[in-house]
Amino acid sequence: MKKTLTVFTPTYNRAYTLHKCYESLKRQTSRDFKWLIIDDGSTDNTKELVLKWKEESDFEMTYIYKKNGGMHTAHNTAYENIDTELNVCIDSDDC
Repeated sequence: MKKTLTVFTPTYNRAYTLHKCYESLKRQTSRDFKWLIIDDGSTDNTKELVLKWKEESDFEMTYIYKKNGGMHTAHNTAYENIDTELNVCIDSDDC
């Protein structure tokens, strides 16, 4: 079933705090969303963390790694990959 909302999160070396956003999304009662993580060239363990969450999560997640270009390029990458009617940006430490 196609989701209505994409929650996208641009991130750069934020593995130490990204779990706050993930935990918050796990607590949502509606599952009519997908989480799109745009990794803007992180050199920490963001990728490994997100891939582990993808295996255990009960909601759809997409991880995209791109060369570092700044937050505006991460937003542009997100918009190029959103296929839902609605979207919202949630920062990597938001909950």
